[in-house]
Amino acid sequence: MGVREIRYCDLTGTEDGVESHEIHLDQMRIAIDLAAGEYQRLLTVLRPYMDAGRIEASVPDGSSVAGARRNEPRRRTTSGLTAEQRQELRQWAEENEIEVPSNNRFSQALVQRWREAHEEPAPASQE
Repeated sequence: MGVREIRYCDLTGTEDGVESHEIHLDQMRIAIDLAAGEYQRLLTVLRPYMDAGRIEASVPDGSSVAGARRNEPRRRTTSGLTAEQRQELRQWAEENEIEVPSNNRFSQALVQRWREAHEEPAPASQE
């Protein structure tokens, strides 16, 4: 005798195209089953926060992308740009056929080129 698992969307109750997702927020792990449309709406709402934040993705062996060892210091990747400036930089780069990473981790050289093209002075160093 086989067992059939039926997933229902936790928001709408539908069982069409439902997948399980995990969200980690503060000290909470949230497991939620969402239909594709609901999941896309969630991503749309979260997109500005994900784009502005620092995402540390997991890799299969349990180490992290930003610093494979726990005692290894994380490299600074902050560009000093606002979310609006990052969007402008991305648009400028695409218009000029410059490849940019999808995670908004722009190299300092690219940020400098964009600032020079827009005559924006670099912020004063805080060191």
